[in-house]
Amino acid sequence: MTYTESDIVRTVEQLAGQDVAKLSRQELDGIDQFHAGGPQAVDRLIPGLRLGPGMTALDVGSGFGGPARQIARTTGCGVVGIDITAAYVAAAAELTAAADLSDRVRFVHTPVADLAEGGFDAALTVHVQMNVADKRAFYTDIAAHLRPGARLAVFEVCQGRRSTPPQLPLPWSLDGSDSFLTTGDALCRTIEAAGFDLVEWSDDTAWVGEWFTALGKRLATAPPAVALPALLADGPTRMLNYAIALSEGAVTVHRGTFTK
Repeated sequence: MTYTESDIVRTVEQLAGQDVAKLSRQELDGIDQFHAGGPQAVDRLIPGLRLGPGMTALDVGSGFGGPARQIARTTGCGVVGIDITAAYVAAAAELTAAADLSDRVRFVHTPVADLAEGGFDAALTVHVQMNVADKRAFYTDIAAHLRPGARLAVFEVCQGRRSTPPQLPLPWSLDGSDSFLTTGDALCRTIEAAGFDLVEWSDDTAWVGEWFTALGKRLATAPPAVALPALLADGPTRMLNYAIALSEGAVTVHRGTFTK
């Protein structure tokens, strides 16, 4: 199992030396966005979701809840985040309470197929489908929970042009047994086959590479008290392998917007 971390908020507080409620927005951005690109990546998705007050988005694979909280703060909408890792759901709920957003953002421990709610105005997946073997069924289940005309935004890691697989461990897989990479073109076609019409499809690999370079410089010159790699099992190695795989063409990152 790739995601085995537990008691995440207590770990953050121990590393930071203070309660999570006292951490700045910038400090939290370094730990609650479990994907390349950080909050800037989510900013690239938000316009395509077309969300506003009175609407509700579904964040599938919500992790520590950073994107869900960012979307709620930026657009004024409500967000339901779902994840199959119980410790992540617990951490996301606690971080949301500390951010005073529990009235608009909540989290449920469930796969999307079993979620009882429906009729969402938008959905997103951010670095999620790499762990999903049956991608068409996954996105079909998401479509089933959206109203007609709802938007779907994705920011996903895909198989690159290099034939050899990336070095393990990776952020989404320790041993490769739960890594199911597909090419960007194949992923786009799969999402369309699951009940969506394409609005935009973009290769953001170069942008993510620049983000990794800037992140490395920041960590080298002014390392924070707590950063995401410190919260993951073998975190620094996993992040480094991801950056190397990106630079060598073993993986790509694609961003897309679709309409149900």
